[in-house]
Amino acid sequence: MRILQWHCEYFRYKVTKPAMKNIPENRDEEEKEFRNVLVVLTCAEKNDIAETARNAIIAAEKHLKEVNADSILIYPYAHLSNDLASPSIAITLLKEMESFAKQRELEIFRAPFGYYKEFETKMKGHPLSELSKTIP
Repeated sequence: MRILQWHCEYFRYKVTKPAMKNIPENRDEEEKEFRNVLVVLTCAEKNDIAETARNAIIAAEKHLKEVNADSILIYPYAHLSNDLASPSIAITLLKEMESFAKQRELEIFRAPFGYYKEFETKMKGHPLSELSKTIP
C-alpha cells in the first residue's frame, strides 16, 4: 500500500462522475469540506492484506499526533502505483482502514471509491505537511 499524507488547513472535494462501470459502493455525498485534516491519499496494491490497512492507520495516527491535526480523511488515490489491487480488494482495504481507525477512537472520514472527484486544498506548509510512505 502506498500513501501520501497531507496536513491541510482545509480540504474539500466534490464527486463529479463515476470512474468505472460497476462501482463497488454507492456515494452518499456530493461535496465535503474538512478543516485541519490529515488527508491520507491511499493506493491499495495487489499484495496488500488487512494487516497492511491497519499498518497504514497506525502510521497515519502517528503522523496525526505529530502535526496536531483534528481528523483523518482516507482518500482513494490510484495514481501512486502501477500495481493496483482489484477494485473489490481496494474497497475492502479502505473499509478496513476506516473500521480500524474507529476502533482506535480516531475521527475518521472516507471519500467514496470509484468516482472522479475534483478537490481543492490548502496545505499547512510546515516540514511535516507532506509525507509519502510505502506500507508493508
